[in-house]
Amino acid sequence: MSRVLLVGKGAPDRGGIAAFLADLCSGELARQHEVTFLNVAHQGTPEGGRATWGNLSRTVVDAVRVWRASAGQDVVHINSSLTPTVTALRAGLLALAARLRGCRVLVHVHGGNLETWLPTTGAATVVRMSTRPAHRVLAVWSTGHRLLAEVLGAERVQLVDNGVDTVRFRAAEPADRRPRILYVGLLTPRKGVLDLISASAMLQREGVAHELLLVGGTPDEGPAAAAPVLAAARGSATLLGTRPPEQMPDVYPEGDVFCLPSWWEAMPLSVLEAMACGLPVVATAVGDVPRLVDDGVTGYVVPARSPDALADALRKLLSDPAQRRRMGAAGRQRVEARFSSDTMARQIGQQYSRIQEARA
Repeated sequence: MSRVLLVGKGAPDRGGIAAFLADLCSGELARQHEVTFLNVAHQGTPEGGRATWGNLSRTVVDAVRVWRASAGQDVVHINSSLTPTVTALRAGLLALAARLRGCRVLVHVHGGNLETWLPTTGAATVVRMSTRPAHRVLAVWSTGHRLLAEVLGAERVQLVDNGVDTVRFRAAEPADRRPRILYVGLLTPRKGVLDLISASAMLQREGVAHELLLVGGTPDEGPAAAAPVLAAARGSATLLGTRPPEQMPDVYPEGDVFCLPSWWEAMPLSVLEAMACGLPVVATAVGDVPRLVDDGVTGYVVPARSPDALADALRKLLSDPAQRRRMGAAGRQRVEARFSSDTMARQIGQQYSRIQEARA
């Protein structure tokens, strides 16, 4: 058993990293190791990824908090999207604070936007500098793993798939109602929510009966990014607000088809959670979504930024309850076999052991 300091943004954040950390703190990893969680989420208006005085001062404060909390720990496990530059430098400073305490350090990268950011001028240098204090870098999706390995060297980077608690997230009996499309995620155009609203409007005009439910809140980039989504959703969708991680198993049964129309992703937990709850999934071919969703078996994978393609896939499921049940059951089986949180926890625990053995 290792003493582990888990660092990342938890509540009030509602993003994928917060859900990931909540699972680690309550699941198999916490049963196998002595886990302490340091929550570096902040109240107030989000300023994610921007070079502001607020972000600078919070980073310095958080680095001091990590340095203090790292006392007596074996491993410090830092979770970050690692993009853009400001976020990468922040992760590097937190990792350095832990390294100065003599801890073994993991940086766990969750950000699907790495694929578009890393090729930009200077980004590779920023990644090398930011991850230098880390003994190992983990990626949650295959493209991220490949790109980071090219920059940092294959021996320093490992792929660990996300997983979901298949006990907490379980299928419910289908409800007798007008079918519902459910979206769970941040309310921002980059998540493709405007594309989904457009697709829903097309289906409504065709007479394909359904409801559109949106669960989510303000994105990291701030309220301005949510404004066009909120305007488009008015009269077109039902906004259900945000839900804490402990309530999410009750959210998915409110839908009949899950849709994630993002422009970029890594390995989205929301897709795994929906599949574990027996929902067929329509999602865009970004990140590792094609590894999660078996196209034509557990749902449909469509091109990003294409409301027409979304509408075509959703139409098939909204009009065929038997297909929804069949694909939902196949998705549940796929998660149980390949993407459980217990499997993820064991793989992370192995990384803890390896970086400690390397010091011996």
